[in-house]
Amino acid sequence: MNRYYEARAPWHDQYMGYGSNEGMEELLRPIIDNVEETIIGKRILEIACGTGNWTEVLAKRAASVVAVDISPSALAIARLKLSGYGNVAFMQGDAYDPSNIEGSFEVLFAADWWSHIPRGILRAFLDSSVGKLLPGSNAIFIDMTFRKIFEQESCHYDEDNNRISHRILPDGSEFQVVKNFPRESELRHILANYGKIDAYYESSELKRWTVILTKT
Repeated sequence: MNRYYEARAPWHDQYMGYGSNEGMEELLRPIIDNVEETIIGKRILEIACGTGNWTEVLAKRAASVVAVDISPSALAIARLKLSGYGNVAFMQGDAYDPSNIEGSFEVLFAADWWSHIPRGILRAFLDSSVGKLLPGSNAIFIDMTFRKIFEQESCHYDEDNNRISHRILPDGSEFQVVKNFPRESELRHILANYGKIDAYYESSELKRWTVILTKT
């Protein structure tokens, strides 16, 4: 996964269809509206920030953002993109285990990341990431539901029932990528160990789900 996103960084925004932050916000407005109240004025930890598209959405509204990613290439793009924001700090780190990040936060945010977490380490990820939150604070997870484009991928399932997608980048490099599509019932089951689910949204038009959790 780390090698894939490091190699994919130059093409990431093109793949996602984000020509600009304004275009992204217009495209994803219903999702942003669902989470906006939760992020305004908060100290946010963003996991797997990638090239900084969601980071800019957060930075416009939050008191501060600590944005973490493992990919130096993605972080370089993100830093350039958000060079005008004084409330964002980027860190290179393991998005699967953010336990070494100092401090505590009012919001944990991860977009398009849950689907890449192998089932076998999902609880360890939630232990370390939700563990960075103060009691009564919120976790926001946003990710994709299954869409037709994924039917075109060659894939298989491993012994833990992870969907492993075979992907080829424009330079010809090939990768095996974890890409799971959890049902709402699965999300609710595992997150019940970490707090109260305040909201679950699913957009058939945008092919994305959103969960907002309050840590207990």
